[in-house]
Amino acid sequence: MRTLLKKTRFVYPLIALACAPLAANADSGFYIGGGVGAATLEANFGDTGIPGFPTDLDEDDTAYKLFAGYTFDLPSIDLAVEAGYLDLGGPGIDVLGTEVTLESTGINLWGIAAVETGPIDLFAKLGYVSWDVEFSALGSSTSEDGSDLGYGLGLSFGLGPIKVRGEYEVYDIEDADVSMLSLGLTYQFD
Repeated sequence: MRTLLKKTRFVYPLIALACAPLAANADSGFYIGGGVGAATLEANFGDTGIPGFPTDLDEDDTAYKLFAGYTFDLPSIDLAVEAGYLDLGGPGIDVLGTEVTLESTGINLWGIAAVETGPIDLFAKLGYVSWDVEFSALGSSTSEDGSDLGYGLGLSFGLGPIKVRGEYEVYDIEDADVSMLSLGLTYQFD
């Protein structure tokens, strides 16, 4: 009996090592999520020729986003591809007593790299945003759209399929910089 126990004590670590790649990839798969936070719009308009129109803009508003992605859980890092919709709010400015609002929305595509440090993951993201800004004043509106670069940093915390995720994202939209600080949740499917 003692000989059998001595022989099997080496078998269990070998089984654990053989299953390690399966455990490392246990978090691969699809996920969905959303977040709420604040967006800041900073722009330099210069001299527009419109009396009372500001040359600079630095306004905040409530923002939200919805997203879905796929994580590839590798031994030391996680890589993910994520797509989402974001609403950066509609900050307003006063031009000679008239409220002008700038409502910004977009669809983005991210490449994400994360380092797992226990239950906390630190990640960086780089991507592309297709945006639309609608300018409204005096009952009429006009819009402008385009596509630009985005980048961000964040961390997530969770045990199991649900994670809390905090992020800071920056979008370089033509002559403006839009940043978003958000807190959200993700759910990883098996």
